[in-house]
Amino acid sequence: MRSTLIAGLLGLALTAPASASASSSSSSAASARHELAIDFRGLEGTRGENAQRPFEPLNRASSSSTSASEGEEVKSEWSFKPRKRPLKGRFLHVTDFHPDPHYQTGATFDTGCHRRPKKNKGKNGKGKGKKGKGLDEFSDDSEEAEDEDEVELHHENEGEEKGWAGTIMDKLKKKKKDKDGIDLAGKWGTAVSKCDSPMSLVNLTFDWLKKEWADEIDFIVWTGDNARHDIDRELPRSPREIFDLNRMMVGKMLDTFGTDIPIVPSIGNNDIWPHNVLAAGPNHITEEFLRIWSKFIPSDYDHVFERGAYFSVEVIPDRLAVISLNTLFWYDSNTLVDGCGERSNDPGALEMDWLDVQLSSFRERGMQVWLTGHVPPHMGYYYDNCYLRYGDLALRYQDTIVGHLFGHMNIDHFFFIDVDELEATPVSNGEVRTMGGQTLMEELRKDFEDMPSKKDIKLKDYIAVNVAASVIPTYLPGVRVFSYNITGLEDDRIDEDVFFRQTAQPRDTDEDNADQDEVNEDEEHEEPSVELTDEQRLDDLKKDRRPGHRHGRPKSDCSRPENEDKPHCVFKHKPRYYSKDSPSRSNRPLSPLGYTQFYLPKVNKQTEAVPEWFVEYTTFKRDVLYPSTSSKKRKGPGKGPGGDAEQRNGTDYEIGEWGQPYPIPLHLLPAYDPTLFEQHQQEANPEEGKGDSPASKDHNNSDKDKDEGKESKLRRFERAIKKITPYKMPDLTIPNYVKLSRKLVAQEKMWDKFSQLM
Repeated sequence: MRSTLIAGLLGLALTAPASASASSSSSSAASARHELAIDFRGLEGTRGENAQRPFEPLNRASSSSTSASEGEEVKSEWSFKPRKRPLKGRFLHVTDFHPDPHYQTGATFDTGCHRRPKKNKGKNGKGKGKKGKGLDEFSDDSEEAEDEDEVELHHENEGEEKGWAGTIMDKLKKKKKDKDGIDLAGKWGTAVSKCDSPMSLVNLTFDWLKKEWADEIDFIVWTGDNARHDIDRELPRSPREIFDLNRMMVGKMLDTFGTDIPIVPSIGNNDIWPHNVLAAGPNHITEEFLRIWSKFIPSDYDHVFERGAYFSVEVIPDRLAVISLNTLFWYDSNTLVDGCGERSNDPGALEMDWLDVQLSSFRERGMQVWLTGHVPPHMGYYYDNCYLRYGDLALRYQDTIVGHLFGHMNIDHFFFIDVDELEATPVSNGEVRTMGGQTLMEELRKDFEDMPSKKDIKLKDYIAVNVAASVIPTYLPGVRVFSYNITGLEDDRIDEDVFFRQTAQPRDTDEDNADQDEVNEDEEHEEPSVELTDEQRLDDLKKDRRPGHRHGRPKSDCSRPENEDKPHCVFKHKPRYYSKDSPSRSNRPLSPLGYTQFYLPKVNKQTEAVPEWFVEYTTFKRDVLYPSTSSKKRKGPGKGPGGDAEQRNGTDYEIGEWGQPYPIPLHLLPAYDPTLFEQHQQEANPEEGKGDSPASKDHNNSDKDKDEGKESKLRRFERAIKKITPYKMPDLTIPNYVKLSRKLVAQEKMWDKFSQLM
């Protein structure tokens, strides 16, 4: 049924002109009747009159009329005009909004939260919302909900230690139900449901981002899925609706961050119609997204984007680039492509060729690169030869690629790609086989357990991939803010020439090096583990499609002709750019230092009060999050980290002891009270303490109640910081990812916490 439906729609969606309707079939006519023109005037939610309306299609000149050699003409067409501003050492990763303008508060789950229950329905009526759905119907490649056994949710006492499922249950308030016990959609969204994001959730997210982060980040990675899922047969999606939703989201991004912060979007599998399937361009989808994203895509990449929907942006001139990948050409659910075979003209293979050239060019210029996209390079998601080629490039250019950021899965986690895993991947076309019915958590644990010992591991064989939580409340909505090392970059500015300057010296090649730095295994003492609770509903949610990981197989003899295409043999005759001093391997300028995950723990709360975003956890150590005796406020004109700090809204710009802004603005830390650090500030700035009168000192010494209150505040603050710092990573380089993975499998309590935070 699914393949027949897709085949019947392809002619309409991908090949037929928009005006062709005279000879359409009855099914096409039915689809046309359901095509909805969304009225965005009613979607303001919390934004009221200030809501950003969707942008009209932009009259950007066709790339076919623009030549890269035209220089100034190309530059004049570029719509981003970033102002000069100091680097903040932070960037935002946000993914999978899935806005749904048809969402209704009080609607039932089995309608996709689109229609309220009909009257006179009993407890066993057909309108009853099903519970206990598996992740297959939430995940981005699901088409229609399937009935599952009902599983009752149980709210456990707050503060009681329990496993990952129980903890998530503690985060979720009881869902709204009608008098017959039917689950109903909440005002701000409904966590652990199949429903998409109401506009109220989308708007409150952008309101918070505008208030807290518009002046605190350097660029934005935005990894797709900005349209609702196609889960309601009575309200099918249409190309027009999908494009309108993406225009609306672009408008909200620009309203929130303006045009002076680089925004790097990538296309998701639900940003197209039908979902998952995309043919090679130019086609109406790539051309429309070129118009929708015209303010984000440098004009030099117009031809490339029309062909493949991928591009690159230099977010810091001559220093740091972000590559937006079209992962749909590698996605094994895309039936219009055929993988990434060598010397193939398939769009996936051509994108790999383009990526190879991009990485080589950035490497010659001495730059670092973030690779970003929607569908992560899990073995269970990519065509096998696409997975192999991505892994090959990721490991070959590991001195240039600083990290990998993806979305799609709605599950917060990281995983490794390594030579042993690539060696175990079949080289034929078609979908790769996964390893049985294990859950994602079980696969990750096995992958971490199978890593070679500290003595035998070769760090040059490993790269780490980050998959972020989603805004859609499949679990609890989440966004992520990364910090990166800007030491020595204090004189750099993001200016209007960001996409056109090309001056840098190439980096010296550091060929494959047998010597490896050992990973520091200085483990901290942990308390005994706690047993996992049996919350099957959330366990089922995390099954989805499992990545397969295979280790421990002996490597083949590269001298034999039949083994010359094996990954570890390929690395012997292809250049492999490894350096233990590169930013992905050791902490230096542009290295990722850590990230902080923010979430909405009260999204299910049925109240008119707008839910607040809080820190869920951070990868940092505690001592870099807040002032110490060596911290100081730097005042004066903006010279960036390491020098004087600017003033924003009359507030001094806080610089931590590590020489750059704190990873989290201090007022966003849980239980933070600025009065706790008054003494520390006086010790760091002795002149501020002079001039105090003896009377005031006597008063302070005699005010024991105030001192005790301060001590109570400090204890509460320290407990809150301890709770959000489970990993205590010095940075996000590969050695520390390896160290973390060892700790996760060696200490049950840490694994439980890791599972909770997924």
